[in-house]
Amino acid sequence: MTIGEYVKQYRKSQGLSMQAFGEKCNLSRAYISILEKGINPTTGKAFAPTIETLNKIAEVTGVTIDTLLPMLDSNQLVTVNAPSPSLSLTQQEETHIKKYRQLDADGRERVDYVLDMEHKLANERAEKEEQRLG
Repeated sequence: MTIGEYVKQYRKSQGLSMQAFGEKCNLSRAYISILEKGINPTTGKAFAPTIETLNKIAEVTGVTIDTLLPMLDSNQLVTVNAPSPSLSLTQQEETHIKKYRQLDADGRERVDYVLDMEHKLANERAEKEEQRLG
């Protein structure tokens, strides 16, 4: 089985949404979705999670990495010693960050609140869509 199949099987057996499982692993719902599909949306090629990600999944699912790895297909790709991802920002994102840094504490608190609420709503919509799709 692939790591995506393992995660999906575990999630379903525990009644966990992608969001809930992701939170337990400290991974995003989107990442869990990509993991389960097994395809890197940027390249269209097979997705290769890092060994660190496999460790997180093993820990959350109550097994050791030594138990998890033999459960996976021999062709399951795993990234070892992955370079740290660099964050690429659009011009608009850079402008937002510069403006945010110029705000006083109250202004930052208000922006943080709005951002948290928008993020929560986006996750709720994604959760409903996930439930609708089964």
